[in-house]
Amino acid sequence: MRNSRSSLLILLAASTAFAGDAVFVNSGQPADVRTSGAPWNHTEHGLRGSGTGNVLLGGKRLGPGDFTVTMDLTITNLAESAATIVVNQSHFGFEGQGGEMFAEGPLFGRQNLGKPVVKEGSKVNAIVSRQQDELTVGVNGRTLIKAPISSRAQVDVGLRPWRSTMLVTGFRASGNLVAAPEPPPHVTVFKSGAGGAHTYRIPAIVVTKKGTLLAFCEGRRSGRGDAGDIDMLVSRSTDNGQTWSKPVIVWDDEGNTCGNPAPVVDQSTGTIWLPMTWNLGSDHERDIMAGKSQFPREVYMAHSKDDGLTWSTPVRISNTTRKDHWRWYATGPGNSIQLTRGPHKGRLVVPANHSDHSDESQHPYRSHIVYSDDHGKTWQLGAIHEEKTNESAVVELSDGSVLQAMRSYHGKGLRAMAVSRDGGGSFEDLYLDNALNTPVCQANILRYSFADGEGSREKSRILFCSPRGGGRSNLHVWMSYDEGRTWPVIRQIYEGKSAYSNLVRLPDGRIGVLYEKDG
Repeated sequence: MRNSRSSLLILLAASTAFAGDAVFVNSGQPADVRTSGAPWNHTEHGLRGSGTGNVLLGGKRLGPGDFTVTMDLTITNLAESAATIVVNQSHFGFEGQGGEMFAEGPLFGRQNLGKPVVKEGSKVNAIVSRQQDELTVGVNGRTLIKAPISSRAQVDVGLRPWRSTMLVTGFRASGNLVAAPEPPPHVTVFKSGAGGAHTYRIPAIVVTKKGTLLAFCEGRRSGRGDAGDIDMLVSRSTDNGQTWSKPVIVWDDEGNTCGNPAPVVDQSTGTIWLPMTWNLGSDHERDIMAGKSQFPREVYMAHSKDDGLTWSTPVRISNTTRKDHWRWYATGPGNSIQLTRGPHKGRLVVPANHSDHSDESQHPYRSHIVYSDDHGKTWQLGAIHEEKTNESAVVELSDGSVLQAMRSYHGKGLRAMAVSRDGGGSFEDLYLDNALNTPVCQANILRYSFADGEGSREKSRILFCSPRGGGRSNLHVWMSYDEGRTWPVIRQIYEGKSAYSNLVRLPDGRIGVLYEKDG
């Protein structure tokens, strides 16, 4: 992830309506377009886009009512490329793996649509239209897929090359056009190649009792990999994320790996606790998993009592937080929490995961919990989940229960979830949340407000952040008003490459996302 950046994102949105026609690309010249990922370049043959994370969208959205979008293009390197027409977060694919057309995403579901109608290098005329509550996608005069869609929904239409090369000569729309929201402002907190690190990864962020933002990450000195000389870093902001201090080293153990930040602020004492993990820099995950490393992954804890300015020497806490047959181990990554209500009020709860080697023929990953009931003086091992779970995040429910959202290896592309009624000591049966369609990747969950909270306008709000769909791109935030049972609000944050993330409620009430961008 040589060019990855961890950036703080503040969410803003606005829209204005226009009626009539719009020309986005005219005779290969961009007139009014939005792009994500690498630039689309004007050539004598058309507007050219290639790669995997690049998307070309019209400069305006289609608002409520009927509309028609027309695109003229040619596609090379088409074979099994997964080149698509984009409709909001759904895709019609010209040709995917197996050599068939396909559709995927919330509008279409996953479908195979038969042999391709587009040939390598031939001219393509694609039309996307809505009439009343039905969406239609057609190519070269043939209707290829229809799907229900609300006539009131705003729609983005565009193109994604995904390993192909697209040359766009025409792109126009007619209907009720709506100004696209301005991209939320970004502030780069850690930039790869700067400050002596090759790559910055694994973000975490918290707000201290004084309102200071503390952004943590791994500073990977010599490469992008998960092993080697990796330091734990922190940067501070005292102005709601507008400016940031130079990164300060929390832990540098010469050439070894110090990572996986999972910070939490004790609201009673003001102490910031920082769970982390450690391994020899020469040991890779495969070595640790195979039992060939000198040491397994170890668990450490550091803390700060001066608002994140200085940090204690990390202390090993593995004896009470891991089992002897565990080898791989990761805290978080992302923020931990303190419970604010219920019988376990005040408990510090750390999400974590490990590899289980109790059966030498199987080595599954499992999520688990670590907690402290004495303000960080001691740390204990809590509940352990079933296999096929991994990196995770936790959020407090309105009755003091804990909801854990986990990276899933169940092969369904959904988040694994489970609820604890005893502060993380045990969990109810795991379930896969059909609304949270996410790749195999870390994600984050945040309590924004309780229904009875001051200034919450009597609403419970829980936020969830992750790439959406099958790959590490297309970062979204979901919102739930009913304690995570449903997620009716979904907002795209970034169309391009995006991976690990951590949500935060800023002191002024806005929402921030510290995330890996364009890696």
